[in-house]
Amino acid sequence: MEELIVSIIRYIHIAAGATALLIAPLAMVASKGGDYHRLWGKIFFYAMAIVALTALVLAIYGLNLFLGVLAVFSFHLVASGYRALYHKRLHEGQKPLQADVLLQGGAGIINGGLFIWGVVHLLLGHRGAMPMLFIVFGAIGGFMVWRNLQRFYKRSHDKHEWLFAHMSGFLGGYIATLSAFSVTNMEFIRPAILQWLWPSLLGVPLIILWTRYYKQRLTKGRRARNILDIRIK
Repeated sequence: MEELIVSIIRYIHIAAGATALLIAPLAMVASKGGDYHRLWGKIFFYAMAIVALTALVLAIYGLNLFLGVLAVFSFHLVASGYRALYHKRLHEGQKPLQADVLLQGGAGIINGGLFIWGVVHLLLGHRGAMPMLFIVFGAIGGFMVWRNLQRFYKRSHDKHEWLFAHMSGFLGGYIATLSAFSVTNMEFIRPAILQWLWPSLLGVPLIILWTRYYKQRLTKGRRARNILDIRIK
């Protein structure tokens, strides 16, 4: 009976992951802030929530601990990007909710643990790919936590920073999900560590360029509502 339950959870995990991978590009190409963008974005968010939950269950059963951790890492990015939509008035004195602080605090603990685990194993002489991956993902996740907390509590705000936080969170979560897919389905990529890293090597520069594109349009006097559909939460 236990094996059947685990098998069902695995299939749910795979179906949710496939949904997230296929839906996210639709949200990327849809008109920003439009009905289809919001629809595909919500489906992606909830699919990622299911991926994270089922990955944790599977990790507890010992199937793949690191993929479970990576799913949580991915969901933190996506959840942060989703919550950014509710922070459009930080520049007017809006404060984050307790849930926002708990999200970032929990992610900080997890990412800090990942980073420390990688460093300790590296110092102990374990030269495999896993310690380096823990260090890389722990550092990236920790940086994102720091950026989000900084955005909550700094004194001076860019009124459009919620937009860039939303983009970075969702796109970063998609990159992490693509990394998990690559590891489990692209064993032909060599060296093996590239199975983990190629989505980040390609995706992070694209996030930077895309963010810069919108920043340039906004700094040239264009209003955000003239570039995308703004709906204040």
